[in-house]
Amino acid sequence: MSKSTRLMTDERWLNLYHWNTPHEVPIVAAGAPGELALGAAVAAGVIRRIREVTVRHAGTNNTVVTIYDASGANTILTIDVPAQTTRVWFSQDGRAVPAGSQPVIQTSDVTGGSTYVSASGVEAAQS
Repeated sequence: MSKSTRLMTDERWLNLYHWNTPHEVPIVAAGAPGELALGAAVAAGVIRRIREVTVRHAGTNNTVVTIYDASGANTILTIDVPAQTTRVWFSQDGRAVPAGSQPVIQTSDVTGGSTYVSASGVEAAQS
């Protein structure tokens, strides 16, 4: 298989199994940490890989954004975000959210403004 054919196949696969939050998810809890589910629980026999996370933090204090499974047993990703900035995290392979888990996103501080998150990746049957 030529490099261009393989690349086209990879891009087609990524488009076919694309997963994303349908919109920017606001984590709103003025003056306190906020928390919100980041999409539905992953179906049985499926794995979701979060490949990109965009965090827009309007607060006046720095915050730490953490993605973990709803059981609280596994931290998937932690991102430090300075006050009033936007951060983009990206990974080619992504971070896995296993079947049966629901990813939850939490921010440590929303003083002076809210934090907004959007995420994307792939979701496909485990092979």
